Amino acid sequence: MTPISEREIGVIEQKINNLEHRMRNDKMIINGLADEIGLLRLELTQFKYRAYGISSAILVLLGGLSLIIDFLKGV
Repeated sequence: MTPISEREIGVIEQKINNLEHRMRNDKMIINGLADEIGLLRLELTQFKYRAYGISSAILVLLGGLSLIIDFLKGV
């Protein structure tokens, strides 16, 4: 088995440093995407509550309108 030269050790160390740097970058990207997913979930929840509120308001208005129409038919 041939001994490893200083140059080969330097190349290996550089590759390890590059991999560590890439790993940190990937971790930052993943954390950023996780934050965006959290914000999207919050927006979706807010949208659902708005949709429920609007639909319930429409149902109340339609109920009131039907009562008015029914009252006018009876007059």
